[in-house]
Amino acid sequence: MKTNFRLPILPLIVLLLGAAPLVALSADAAPADRAAQQLALNGSVPIKAAGPYVEVGTFLVQVAAKLGQPSARLPDGAWLYPHYEVNESDAEGTLVVRFVQGRVSELTLVTPAAALALAAPKKADGRILVAATR
Repeated sequence: MKTNFRLPILPLIVLLLGAAPLVALSADAAPADRAAQQLALNGSVPIKAAGPYVEVGTFLVQVAAKLGQPSARLPDGAWLYPHYEVNESDAEGTLVVRFVQGRVSELTLVTPAAALALAAPKKADGRILVAATR
């Protein structure tokens, strides 16, 4: 027994033509904001440079001269600069500048929550102090 199955051609054409504008719109859409996505997902995003003068290898004194004094200094020597943005992105947060032997070893943008956790006082056993009694 032979079965004839015919697809109605007119509804198929209408369906395909109706989808064409959607395909065109998605092609014209702005590219994904990878920095903002990574910041939202991971809480941090690595940064290549902070302005034209501060990058991995920059001396600590040059960072102070170009970016000014940090808003906070962490016990490990990292400096925090709030309200930094990534060029051509919606990513905004706190710039963390880490040093090894007086030179920048890492630049990272972190969320405000991550910056708060980094700057939170820690107990002697390494746990974060979230509340204290008098």
